[in-house]
Amino acid sequence: MRAPLLAAGFLAISCLAVSAAPRVTVTESVTLDVPPAKVWARIGNFADLTWVPAVKSSDASDDNRKGSVRRLNLGGPILWEKLLAHNNKKMTYEYHILDNGTNQKILPVSHYISTIKVEASGKGSKATWSSHFEPAGKATGQAAKKAVAGIYRAGLDNLTKVLAGN
Repeated sequence: MRAPLLAAGFLAISCLAVSAAPRVTVTESVTLDVPPAKVWARIGNFADLTWVPAVKSSDASDDNRKGSVRRLNLGGPILWEKLLAHNNKKMTYEYHILDNGTNQKILPVSHYISTIKVEASGKGSKATWSSHFEPAGKATGQAAKKAVAGIYRAGLDNLTKVLAGN
């Protein structure tokens, strides 16, 4: 009696593992000839993601406080994100995209958690934007990864231009 139950349990677990969406990780970074404090001053405010070219405007319900909800205007579509943690001293913050159905139409991801951080690197600094998530809808892991990496790369490349002009 125990053997058939055990076999059924293992079968159920293996079926769940097969049907679970693959976890995707993306990390992009840039090294800058700018002090970390200056980089953090530009990208450390959760309410302001306008250093990313695709973002036309952004605001947040409660600034850099945990639970603050950010509204990103992408020139038509609106993306909603929630702040999970913010630390000025360590120059890092973590947020997630709200899984509200509408967001997945804009960016095909779910269970998305992202971190932005700045750290010293040589005489300058390094800004890193990373995340982990599952593809949503009909998106493959590779397609979702490409979309997210493209946003990160465009933002970090633009950050280099923005800070070079200051």
